[in-house]
Amino acid sequence: MNFFFTELDDSLRPRGSRDPLGIEHLWSGIGRKLVGNLTTVTQHLDNFIVTLVGFHLCVKETTGQTDWESFERFEQLTGRARVRRGKSDVIGVRRIRSSAEFPVPLGSAWAARILDNPRQAGLWGLYSTALAAAGLTDGMRRPTALGAQIAQIFLAAARGDVWRLALDQRRTAIDETDMRRMEKWVLALLGNPAGRKVLADRLLSGSDAPQRWHGEVFDQAHAFMQGKEYVPPARDFLHWLTRKSEPLQDFAQRVLWFDEALALSALTFNWLLGCHGRPAKEIEAQLAALAKWPFRLPAAPDFSAEIRDDEWRQRARGLAAFCEAMARGAWREATERLLSHHERVAGGRGGSPWCYWEEDRIKVVMSTTPGVLPAADEITGKRFSAWMHRRSNDFFLSAFLNILYEAGGVAQGETA
Repeated sequence: MNFFFTELDDSLRPRGSRDPLGIEHLWSGIGRKLVGNLTTVTQHLDNFIVTLVGFHLCVKETTGQTDWESFERFEQLTGRARVRRGKSDVIGVRRIRSSAEFPVPLGSAWAARILDNPRQAGLWGLYSTALAAAGLTDGMRRPTALGAQIAQIFLAAARGDVWRLALDQRRTAIDETDMRRMEKWVLALLGNPAGRKVLADRLLSGSDAPQRWHGEVFDQAHAFMQGKEYVPPARDFLHWLTRKSEPLQDFAQRVLWFDEALALSALTFNWLLGCHGRPAKEIEAQLAALAKWPFRLPAAPDFSAEIRDDEWRQRARGLAAFCEAMARGAWREATERLLSHHERVAGGRGGSPWCYWEEDRIKVVMSTTPGVLPAADEITGKRFSAWMHRRSNDFFLSAFLNILYEAGGVAQGETA
């Protein structure tokens, strides 16, 4: 496993990076049954276009390998051009904005970097796996025959050779004239509707042999997004699947219920982090406010037929035991089960629990911003649906729907 320490853009901060209940492993395991190769940080079609075309253009003729140094320069050039055209979802946007004066540095020097660790935190590291999974590149980041064909569709609309600045190792800075040329080239590249559609379809439908249900999600998402002028929440699409998709309606319903169980677990634990020194009676009295929660039977649905991972199942059982005690109103027992689950997750990572019972009081040893319990009327009736929309896990469906939405044309924020 590789570890790196760097200041990431806020948009790239991985969900679950501080995940005391191991919830990310749970929702991502379910999400992989629905979405094959996207993640929470690979949700922008423009980034896929730039990455694929960059891999295609930055192959060294002498070795046949995709060249990192050239690609780094290509990402710097296209990233700066996109930001100058009004895009805010570009990886490295903060550094780009803070170093916009001409001449703009270019290359591997520290002053030219748009990220501390561009190989891992940039397009090279984040988008290569999904492109390979879709059959568009190989393990060495070289486009396959299909990947090269799609790249050529984009290049046919982007005339000129300003992109060759990325291959010219002698250039260490870009003036305003060349940057304006780059802006026009990038705008033409990203504004190709035919290329956007074919690339999005390939990414969303998977490889030549998509896993079970991926094709159904693809077809249903197309129908779901018809006429939409925005990207709806993932829960809206899951509700759609419960009504419209015979193969997926039962699974989607269980995902919705499981999402609620994860939300209940997370909000309770986050609240406990603000309860240092409080006695058991006070904890139980305040947890009783969650009696209005729309508990299900069973408290957490069963996914044993779909997920074989033993660690996943053990974590799911731990949170299911907590939810079951909550449903019975056994507030002390519920906290004991939740803290026991957390201790196991923390121990599996070689760490210590953040909070625990000590002589009938909660002891908190992790300094963090505690959560608050919802008011009873927030989790009652129709208001519960709105409350869950703000706290739902997206199961990679947000990335899926966002790319499908962006395939309709140039993403919002770009101007001619």
